[in-house]
Amino acid sequence: MDEKVITLEEIKERAKGTVIPIPDWDDKGTIYVRVKPVDVTGKLLTAGVLPNTLKVEVAKAFEGAAKLDADKIDVNLNKIIPLLDTIVAEALIEPSYEEVQNILPLTLNQKLAIFNHVMGEAKQLAPFRA
Repeated sequence: MDEKVITLEEIKERAKGTVIPIPDWDDKGTIYVRVKPVDVTGKLLTAGVLPNTLKVEVAKAFEGAAKLDADKIDVNLNKIIPLLDTIVAEALIEPSYEEVQNILPLTLNQKLAIFNHVMGEAKQLAPFRA
């Protein structure tokens, strides 16, 4: 197997982000934005909130089996909404979160689309947590 170490140029290219579709403000159309990968671990832990899927993965990693019932986990919206805003603000690079918020604030559906994209990237790492 020919294993090649990633170059700094490749890392810089990945840091430019990905263009993704999100709902328009009226939820009838689609707009495109550029987002970058975000390490959400610290933000989730600081806020004291982990999505149910991550709670199950953490339980598996430390206990060998999912001991948490994801359907019975209490959700605290007072913690989740600021966390969502923080993650979206870091992920959205073109246009920037601040630029958009100053003109026409993002809707919850738009923020969730960006958040789900970021979390989708985190879920792809699950095979490496064996």
